[in-house]
Order: sequence, then structure tokens, then C-alpha cells
Amino acid sequence: MQISSLEFRGPRPFDKQWSRIGAIKPINVIVGKNNSGKSQLISIIKSLCEDCPYSDGVEYKCSGTLDAESLRAKFPQNSSMINLAGNGWNDHGNALVGEEIRWHVNTSKQVVDLDGLNIGSRFGERSTAERIRLLKQIAANASYSLTRKNFKMLLADRDIRPEKASPILNLSSDGTGATNIIRRYIVSSSPRLPRELVQTELLDALNQIFTSDGRFTEIQIKQHDDSRADGHDGLWEIYLGEHSKGLVPLSRSGSGLKTVILVLLSILVTPYAEDKPKSEYIFALEELENNLHPALLRRLFAYLQRYAVNERSSIFLTTHSSVALDFFGVSNHAQIIHVSHDGVTAYARHVSAHFDHLGVISELGVKPSDLLQANGILWVEGPSDCIYLNRWIDLFTNGELQEGRDYQCAYYAGSLLARTQFTSPEKAESELINLLRVNNNIVVVCDGDRKDNRARIKDRVRRINREVKKIEGSHIWVTQTREIENYLPGTVIASALGRNSNYQDPGQYQLFFPRRGAGLPGTSYVEKELSRAGLDKMELAIKSAPYMTRDLMKARFDLEQQINRIISSIQGWRA
Repeated sequence: MQISSLEFRGPRPFDKQWSRIGAIKPINVIVGKNNSGKSQLISIIKSLCEDCPYSDGVEYKCSGTLDAESLRAKFPQNSSMINLAGNGWNDHGNALVGEEIRWHVNTSKQVVDLDGLNIGSRFGERSTAERIRLLKQIAANASYSLTRKNFKMLLADRDIRPEKASPILNLSSDGTGATNIIRRYIVSSSPRLPRELVQTELLDALNQIFTSDGRFTEIQIKQHDDSRADGHDGLWEIYLGEHSKGLVPLSRSGSGLKTVILVLLSILVTPYAEDKPKSEYIFALEELENNLHPALLRRLFAYLQRYAVNERSSIFLTTHSSVALDFFGVSNHAQIIHVSHDGVTAYARHVSAHFDHLGVISELGVKPSDLLQANGILWVEGPSDCIYLNRWIDLFTNGELQEGRDYQCAYYAGSLLARTQFTSPEKAESELINLLRVNNNIVVVCDGDRKDNRARIKDRVRRINREVKKIEGSHIWVTQTREIENYLPGTVIASALGRNSNYQDPGQYQLFFPRRGAGLPGTSYVEKELSRAGLDKMELAIKSAPYMTRDLMKARFDLEQQINRIISSIQGWRA
């Protein structure tokens, strides 16, 4: 029988409250403050990978559905059993197939409580007691989704060092053995140790992750045979080749590169060396963000997610990085597990609701300065514009690009654009806020705000337009329409407002929202077409987004062309 849900209590610091471990996903991100219990949770995950999921000193509350195979082992076909009236299978086991039961395992790994819908028996108290005894045996031998998986750990304190030659292929959790593994695969004549695994597969993966941060042409191994002051005499060392640098020893490279190599050795080489399917592995990787630039970290996360999904394995990541939360928080292949500690005890819970995300982000200490780490920023007038752009980008990329992972939206708040600039520091005006200093990768979206095709675009927009066009890789969209809402088809607006029949499409230069004191009473789209005195911008954006389709939106003025330009910019930032 398979355990479908599992809660645990203990050991310290998880010994006071019940924590839940649900369905394991390809990527499982464990976040929390330092010393909150993230590493201890990984130890519990490791224990669940043993032959028996239960450990001494830990209590469990589990549930599962009884299956025929488990029941037949305890209630045999065509046999009468002592203390069990009637036929073991026909009168007892068969009736329990598909029943959900719940049980409690104490700190001595004994099943002490059992509950279910059909545990009772029409044969009386004696048969019921025997049923419960046999079902406890089934529960005691139940397996979890991690049971008998191969657990591999990579600690936060890790390194790759020059090493002596050894026939043993073993990668320790601190990185010891990495050099020797690469040496064996490169120099060995054994067909069981193909050099292509390191010099082709691992190298290709390394280049996928580094892309523009470094292009490696080869990976080699060399032995130091001269007298060296650093004590490396006689030791083997990994060398990486680059077009402009030649072969460079790994000891002269940063720890970020070593981290990526250790991750790739763990997930690509270890399963091959142990001759086991990758799907049978659970990888636990601690604090990969150490010494990795956020852009490189995102590419590593993207590679790990593809690997876990394609190979049907599971990866646990411990982190206190907001980058991990932003990246995996919007993924269907990942879950966020938040570990909290109140000073006395720790507990783990899944982050699923919006307010949970806000609480975790606050605890991680995310500040406005984190925009500096985004791939790029879409500067928009306000939050409703962000909703439209996110939806349109989603439609035109089939969900490939997502805010928080591939770009970040930020607001310049309409008329405040007059107080901002996008220019190099040496050309910046001291009285204006230079938004280019926040991030060099930008897209700016501005309302055209013109009443007809002869009207002049506002001076502040014309200035920003000139500035942004001088920045390589950037883009500015000054809408062909008066406001961004003018791109909405009448059918979408009608669906958003719950109207059975359609509205007319807004005109290109039509005032969309009522504007008081402007000498234009009753002329706005909201007043004329919707027969309303007003309409909340955010409400309209939120309700409209689900009804938009690519075919509907591509027919609206220059929207398709502009969204494709924005997509191209964002994809350029990811390179």
C-alpha cells in the first residue's frame, strides 16, 4: 500500500507541531530563515528514502488506500484463518479493496491507531479485532513515494579540489571525489567509463547553463608533477578550456562554476556510475545561490526543472534566496515548502495562497533593490497595465515567459514620468530620477493619450521615447490608442462585465474612462457604450484577462507587433 499523505512530528526542532509532507513534485523548494530547520527537514526527507519510511524518534500520521496486492498478503484466497470468521479473502480482504484508512505511528515505529470506513465486520468483535491487527501490519509495511529511492546530498559548504588518483568513484556531499571521478572518465580505457559522459554530455550542460557568461570548449584533467608551493605536487586537477583563455585550472575559477559542475556530476554522472535509473534518485541541493549571479542562478534552476521533469526524478532545494521563490513559485512542476521557527519549535507548510507568498517574501527580506537582480524590467504606468501585459505576453508565448522569473513589472505612475529619465549616468540630469540605474534591461509602456491622429504626443513621452531608443536591447511602446484599455475588444469587455450581448469595440482615440472637469461629459466609452458613470481600472483588468485570446488581441491595432517586440527583448535578456 502506498502512503498518500504524511504528517510528522519530531525530531527537534520539529517535535512540538505536526508538519505535513504532501505529494512530492519534480522540484521542491524549502525556504526559511537561517537556522529555521531547513537542513533538519532534509534529514527527514532522507529518512523517508530508506526501506521503511518510519524512523525512531519521529511520530507519523498517514493515510492511504488499501490495494488488492497488500490485502491478499494478509487475507489469502480460499483460506480460513484463526480468529477471522469466514473466508479470508472473500469475506474480509476483498471487501476492503479501495478503502481509505488512516493510522498513527509512534516514536518506536509501531502503528498504534487505525481508522477507516469499513474496518468493522459483520462477523463480530473477534473478527473486527483480527482485521485491525492485520491492517496494522499492512500500514506498518506501507511505502511512501520516496521509499527505497537513492538519496544524494550536496552541502552548502562544498568545493572541488585537486585530488590523488583513486579507483573509487564516489562523490561526497562536500564535493570530495569530484576531481577523481572526472579523471577516471577521461583517462580510463574501460568501456564502462565513457569519456563522452564528461567531455560531451556534462560539458554541453555546463554551456547551456552559462551561455553568455562563459563558453567552455573542453574539459580536461592534468597532474601536477612539479614542486609547488601550494601543495598540489602529484595531485590531479580539472582544467576548463575557453577560446580566449586556453586551459584554465579550476582552482583559479570562482566557486559558482564549481557549484554548477558539482550539481551536474550529481545528477548526470552519479546515476550512470551506479547503474541506476535517474528516476530512482532524490537529489538534495543546499543553497545553490551561494556565489552565483541571479541570472546564472535562474538558468541553473531552469536546467534542473527540465531535468527533473524529463527524467521523472525529484530535487529538493534549500534556499533563502528570493530568486528561487520567484522562479519556482509560478511553476506547475514545483512546490514551495516554508519552514518556520518560533524560537521553540519548527514546522513546515506548503506555500499556496497569495498571502502566504507575501509573508514569505517579507521574511526573506526582499526589498525594492531586488529589482536590480531581475532579468529586466517592464516599466508601466500602473498595476492594471501590468495585468494586461502579463496576459498578452502569456498568450503570444504560450506561457513560456512569466513575470517574476523572466522579467519584472514596475510602475512609474503616469504623470510622474515627467520626473524620470532613462539615460547613462554621465548624461543624466540631477533633478530627474534615472530609472536606468535600477536595471539596464528595460521596456517602457506609455499611453499615447491623443484625441486624434493629428494630436501631439506629450513632451515627457517624446523625451522618454528618444532616451529609450538609444539603449541597446530596450524597447518603448507608445500606444497607438488613446489608452491601453482601448485595445480591449468589445466582446472581452462584455464577457468581463457579465453581459450576454457584445459591446462595440472602443475607438482608437476614444476617451475610455470618464474625465471630470475636462469639458467632455458623457463622451467616454464607459459612459456612452457601457452606460456607467465610472469603472474601476483594476476590476476591469482582472475580469477581462481570462476572456482574451490571441486571435482577438492580434486584430487590435499595433498590439501584436508591439507584444512581439517586447517578447523579443525579454528573450534577449535571458540569453
